[in-house]
Amino acid sequence: MSTIIDKAGGVVADEADRRLLASVPGRYHLQQAASLIVWALDEGTGAVARPGEVLAIAGNIASMPLLGLMNMLGQSRETGRLVVKRGSAERVILMHNGDVASVGSNLPGDRLGVFLIRLGKISEAALAEAQNEATRSNKRIGQVLLSSGLIDSHQLWRSIQEQITELFADVVQWSEGSFALYRLAPDFQMPSTPPLTMQGLLLEAVRRADEMSVFRERLPSTAARLSRTAKDVPEAFQRDPDLAIAQRALAVFAPEASVADVAKMLFIAEFDATRACYELVKRSLVEIVKAQADNRATLRREDELKVEVFNVAFREVHDEVVRAGQLTSFTVGVQKYLSDPAHAFRTFFQGVELDHTGALPPATLARNLSILSAEGHDAGTVITEALTELTFFMLFQCSAFLEADVDEQLGRRVRLIHASLR
Repeated sequence: MSTIIDKAGGVVADEADRRLLASVPGRYHLQQAASLIVWALDEGTGAVARPGEVLAIAGNIASMPLLGLMNMLGQSRETGRLVVKRGSAERVILMHNGDVASVGSNLPGDRLGVFLIRLGKISEAALAEAQNEATRSNKRIGQVLLSSGLIDSHQLWRSIQEQITELFADVVQWSEGSFALYRLAPDFQMPSTPPLTMQGLLLEAVRRADEMSVFRERLPSTAARLSRTAKDVPEAFQRDPDLAIAQRALAVFAPEASVADVAKMLFIAEFDATRACYELVKRSLVEIVKAQADNRATLRREDELKVEVFNVAFREVHDEVVRAGQLTSFTVGVQKYLSDPAHAFRTFFQGVELDHTGALPPATLARNLSILSAEGHDAGTVITEALTELTFFMLFQCSAFLEADVDEQLGRRVRLIHASLR
């Protein structure tokens, strides 16, 4: 691919470049970093350089995870404005000498007023009145809340700290999107509040990610639906101050609700709602609503293509095992793996058998996936993780059946097939 810019500023792009540009239409802002020219999609949201700013770093989150990037920026004591975008969502992290001065967002649910409601600091009616006053007086919402006496300065500062911590912990877990760091204009005014330490925020983000991985073992996503059980609520549970949110959440299940419903009804973050629901599930006060298999279910087109890629690899393994005269032993091993009741993907593999070509039946997978999707699991993630693990098991078996050079060549072919998944 090549694009030519002539001395008059005219642009001549070849067919491949035109297809690439056509896939992301919009108005772009050109930003220069020495001899590099970066085209940034200008949606009027602050993702491009402001007057006086200079582009310092830009990249793909998938190639440069944000946890590592933020740690690097903190260690090097960077000052600047980091814009992070994922689809239409945008977060802006303002850094001063490696620490975080503020975290902004274009998502309505991330605004300070909504956050204060979730913390129980103000009511919805009070926020609506304060917003109207802020519009009339051209003041910030925090200023209006302080002047009206709805909140004091210490409460506001603590709330802003919690807001920064929550937004930061969420954004550094994003696994896709883009980022751009801009050096600030010389006359830029930093917020008057002291910044939060980068290392403290990173440690909190990692702690929350570790906790969430535990929660996800029982609650696969915020779409998981739960219902109240008949178990009596223990007095110790009702008196425990650390379970205050879980105590409030228990009243939401009448008769059932999703984790996302709990977050919305209690005005709390999804992390806090997930933790509260996890505590209730752990104490058997609520339980996951069991879904029924849908025999008419079909795979989404993208999931169907993903399964077919894995099936191409499975057929390749099958053919090699047949050539080695080990099909019977291989098939017995695979079926034991698929029917293992202790398997993490036992629901996905329920009733699944290899066909005569070594492939898995998409219709059976779709039926089983309908159960998991209804319980809050992401279909694409389940397919990728389950079939990748099955692939590893098949190749592990082949290492005992095939000659070393044949086994190595088979592994290489399977990896090439899987590369098309990207």
